[in-house]
Amino acid sequence: MRISHSPRGLRLGSLEAAVLLEVLLALILFVAAAAVVTTAFNASMASLERQKMGSRALNIAASVLAEIQLGIRPASADSPRPLESPAQDWTYETALTPTETIGGGVTGLTRIEVVIRHQKSPTVQRMAQVVRLKTGSLTNSPASTPQI
Repeated sequence: MRISHSPRGLRLGSLEAAVLLEVLLALILFVAAAAVVTTAFNASMASLERQKMGSRALNIAASVLAEIQLGIRPASADSPRPLESPAQDWTYETALTPTETIGGGVTGLTRIEVVIRHQKSPTVQRMAQVVRLKTGSLTNSPASTPQI
C-alpha cells in the first residue's frame, strides 16, 4: 500500500489547520476580553461599596453632631462607643477643643470632632464643626442630667 501526497490533500490539511488556529486565537481573545470586563466590573462594585460606606459614615457623623448640639448626646471627649440599631456595626468617638483668639483669650466656641468607624471594614470618617455649647441649661435629655 502506498500513500500518495497530492497537492490537493496538502491544501485541505493546511486549510483545516488554519481554521483551527483561527478558532483558538478567537477563543483566547474572548477569554482575555471577558477577564478584563470582569476585573473592571469587580473594581467598580468595590468602589461603589466604599462610596456607600463613606456616605453612610458621613450621615452618621452629621447625626451625632446634631444630637450633641441638641443635647441628646453629651458634649464630652469620649473613647469609641458603639451606636444603637440600625447602626450597630459603627462606633463613634468625639473630641472637644476650645478655640482661642490670637491673643490667647477664650472665645466661647468649641471645635467638636466626631470620628466614625465601621467595625468590619476599614471605613473611617471624620467631621468637625465649631459650635457654641450651652452650659447650665437643663433639658429632659440624658446628656444634660446633672451628675450627683
